[in-house]
Amino acid sequence: MKKTIYKASNVNINKAVDILNESGVIAFPTETVYGLGGDASCESSIKKIYIIKNRPLHNPLIIHVASLEEAKMIGKLNNTAMKMAKAFWPGPLTLLVEKKRNNGITPAATSNLDSIAIRVPSNPIILKILNTFGKPIAAPSANLSGTVSATNASHVFDDFGDDIEMILDGDKCAHGIESTIVDVRSENIQILREGAITKDQIFKITKLQLDAYDGHKILSPGQLKKHYSPKARVRINVKRPNADEYFITFGEKNNNNHINTINLSSTGDMHKFAHRLYACLRDLDSMNIKKIAISPIPHQGIGRAINDRIKRASK
Repeated sequence: MKKTIYKASNVNINKAVDILNESGVIAFPTETVYGLGGDASCESSIKKIYIIKNRPLHNPLIIHVASLEEAKMIGKLNNTAMKMAKAFWPGPLTLLVEKKRNNGITPAATSNLDSIAIRVPSNPIILKILNTFGKPIAAPSANLSGTVSATNASHVFDDFGDDIEMILDGDKCAHGIESTIVDVRSENIQILREGAITKDQIFKITKLQLDAYDGHKILSPGQLKKHYSPKARVRINVKRPNADEYFITFGEKNNNNHINTINLSSTGDMHKFAHRLYACLRDLDSMNIKKIAISPIPHQGIGRAINDRIKRASK
């Protein structure tokens, strides 16, 4: 076991909380990807996160809380926000709402915006940390800015080594793709980032219609044009890969004779594809692969989130 990776025992969770109380930074699993977290009320802790990740200061962080009641203490949740929160929290949904004044969150965590991105995660490890810590935790994904997100503890260590005091190991993340981010500040509800919860799932439960954000201002994480990128050059929507490319595909019909083909779901299960994608890209990086081709992904359901990620990765 690497010296900064620890089992998520009660003793180690208490140690992680001690680090947070001392303005330190820890890494932990969520149901989406691993997070790099610090005390959301502490400016020095937040600055450490930006420095460690080499993250642009204009790219705000998601604020993680243990419950809807805690979310209401730091943000203004209107009727639409409450409806969505009750439907999908705890879970992989982030809501962008207006900040409450004097909410205790350092402006550095929200890039000095008037809005705040909040979610209640469902992973039991981060929930236990939040409940023990008793305060919100600001946490982006635990990877170097712009690179492929981490879906297990070893990925985090590969990016940061012992620059982080503690990485809590919660095995592989359940979804393997980031949370869906929805702007619910007005009646014009917009998806800012496609993610683990699909537009269809949201409509089925809430009957709310969502538009895709087409603005240029960065309001939340995941909106940088180039993001989620491996070291290799990535081509997308590829039906016939070149001889020197590793080909990532799915489904029975896409089993072909290309020598370096990786089928992430022979049954065509897009959730399984999403779950395995980041780990696959990181594995290819570790093999020093230079070129990757990805077959066309259906633009429906979670395929929308996958297409969003691979499009940004190909920039």
